[in-house]
Amino acid sequence: MLLKSCLLFVCVAFASGNPAAGQPWIWKSPQPLVDPIAPPPETPRIVGGIEAVPHSWPHQVALFIDNSHFCGGSLISSEWVLTAAHCVDGSSVVEVVMGAHNIRQFEPSQISMTSYNFFTHENWNSWFLLNDIALIKLPSPVTFNRLPAFDVPAGSSVTPTGWGKPSDAANGISDVLRQVTVPVISNTECSVYFGTIGNGNICISTTGGRSTCNGDSGGPLNYGGITYGITSFGSNFGWKQVIHIPDAIAHSHSAEKNG
Repeated sequence: MLLKSCLLFVCVAFASGNPAAGQPWIWKSPQPLVDPIAPPPETPRIVGGIEAVPHSWPHQVALFIDNSHFCGGSLISSEWVLTAAHCVDGSSVVEVVMGAHNIRQFEPSQISMTSYNFFTHENWNSWFLLNDIALIKLPSPVTFNRLPAFDVPAGSSVTPTGWGKPSDAANGISDVLRQVTVPVISNTECSVYFGTIGNGNICISTTGGRSTCNGDSGGPLNYGGITYGITSFGSNFGWKQVIHIPDAIAHSHSAEKNG
């Protein structure tokens, strides 16, 4: 893949409906998978989790991109949605659905907006999957959650959420929002499998057959009830997943480690 320049499109965004409701599921669900540099464990990829309590993760949003791709995202301010760069890179339009639980239905809680105003991180590298971060501008303010200003140490339990595939055998993504609790592993341990892992990454272990999968890209890694990072990429074998941390958090981590 070629490294693409970051463009900011300042266009009108408008309210619309949920494109998934009552329609056949045609959206692709991208998540980059890489070949690890270490040998796979004896138990390869298995994905598990449970259905989330409806609307227990209010900052989670669904993204329908160019009427062909599906990703997740999270509200980080009254007008901005955080997601993965690989979800929107080279795209033209994003439908943002907020307040959803069953993404295939029209629910009274849902608010849907169409945006042409989004951009990737200025140092996004699609070949090496570096700085896999993007922002989407909403046309009008909504109630929002916030980004944390603290570190999450190895061994902590975190909760990715999303509508991604609930198992390897699934034909498509989940109708309802799901969640899974997984442990954080150290970047040193993660580097054994993926190579260079920097301050802008946090890794989770899939021990016990629990992980993110296709369709979860761009969605939040939750800790303490708020977004901590963005689901980015994983191993072809399904073990060890990498989360990108927004710059504001990553920089504070670097300062803490070097201080």
